[in-house]
Amino acid sequence: MGRPEKVWFAASVIMYFRLKSGRQRTFPIQENVFLIFARDFDEARIRAEELGRAEESQEGTRWNGKPVEVVFGGVRKVVSCAADPAVPGSSDVTKLYDGVEATYSSFLVKSRAELDALIQGKPATVVYEE
Repeated sequence: MGRPEKVWFAASVIMYFRLKSGRQRTFPIQENVFLIFARDFDEARIRAEELGRAEESQEGTRWNGKPVEVVFGGVRKVVSCAADPAVPGSSDVTKLYDGVEATYSSFLVKSRAELDALIQGKPATVVYEE
């Protein structure tokens, strides 16, 4: 039995906030992860770009009380889902459900203090590995 026509991917889309006026020194970022059902990585990336552009907003968003634009920055990564019911034998998952691991990322931190900060949701320096 061959590969299914479509499989599940997770795409990380970077959105950032740009001030409508004035100088900007820092850029708040959101990384949105979308599940995408596609034939291959290229199709999933194109779909992720479409979804990111659809998230852009020019009106009504504020950051620190100042008007900003929500801007699509790009697709950071596209990965195949760790548990994919569309791929027989890839895992024992037969459907997506609450609590299933869809994907994962690997980071490196250089100290226990950085690890603790990351776990607690505080600012931390990490090296993204994949």
